[in-house]
Amino acid sequence: MIKQSENADITSLTTFGITAGCGSLFEYDTDSDLAALHSQGVFRRPYITLGGGSNLLFVNGFYPGAVITSRNDSVTWRGLDTDFPLMECGAALQLDRACSLAAEAGLWGLENLSGIPGSVGGAAVQNAGAYGAEFADAAVTLKVFDTRTGQTAEMPAANCGYGYRTSIFKAPENSGRYIITAVTFRLSRPCRANLSYRGLTEALGYDEITAEAASALTPRQIRTAVLAVRDRKLPDPSKAGSAGSFFKNPVVSADEYQQIICLSGMEPSGHRLPDGSIKLSAAWLIDKAGCKTLTCGGAALWPSQPLVLVNASGATGADVATLAAEVSARVRQRFGVTLTPEVIYIR
Repeated sequence: MIKQSENADITSLTTFGITAGCGSLFEYDTDSDLAALHSQGVFRRPYITLGGGSNLLFVNGFYPGAVITSRNDSVTWRGLDTDFPLMECGAALQLDRACSLAAEAGLWGLENLSGIPGSVGGAAVQNAGAYGAEFADAAVTLKVFDTRTGQTAEMPAANCGYGYRTSIFKAPENSGRYIITAVTFRLSRPCRANLSYRGLTEALGYDEITAEAASALTPRQIRTAVLAVRDRKLPDPSKAGSAGSFFKNPVVSADEYQQIICLSGMEPSGHRLPDGSIKLSAAWLIDKAGCKTLTCGGAALWPSQPLVLVNASGATGADVATLAAEVSARVRQRFGVTLTPEVIYIR
């Protein structure tokens, strides 16, 4: 069933808590609904798709085109009595709800993604990740509606071009083409504890953890540790709206890393990747560039995690965009590094 609203208020459909509206809002339940919208010519006019609204910033407060959003938050289990069950989630299911359901079932694969705001469909576009894990690690297939052909097809996750906060769905040539309607995750009953992020080991009460101790952990314990780490660093969404991490952690070559040291006289925080490049900590760069106390209107940086821009008090989309531009300019001036937003600007 399709619900259509004109000049709709969509503030509650985003995580920033910033006033936002659109010309038309289409809420749908099934792939057949999307096919009906295709027949009506909706996709021949300007439109965007909206999942959990955790990676969008409505800069001007109003988008004149159509917003398409799913209401399908269903969960279907297959092979639940096997070692590697499949869990199919509707695109509108909150990612954290999927993490909770998997952990409560004693299944590994999603626990490190606990607490990430937004929907399963949005996570599939962004390749959401945290604490040593990414969406792509557990996803096996996606149901995708092609707005050019009006057809739905299954797409293997391996064909989605997943990388650090990117996928084929974000490629300019595919802009608006695909709408993800469902995702299937392959989970594991045998232990697959991912403790690559050191803070999780500490949150579990260990200085170091043995393989034997790690094998005795449960997905629920890891989920609890992840949520505890997030609570210490990140704002309560009910008190300060945000999009989570606003900028990507920049990746530079070894030569560029040395140039940054020469330019700034500091050795940036980061870690070396298998190809020899270095992924820098955007939070560290922002902090050392003197940005932590910056504000613009009602927008500010979260004190314990400057990578997060928040709606501290009645911010507008323009406030957040202006603050982000100032942060990026200061980091570029101090370190010669360009920060790239994870958040998509809607104008």
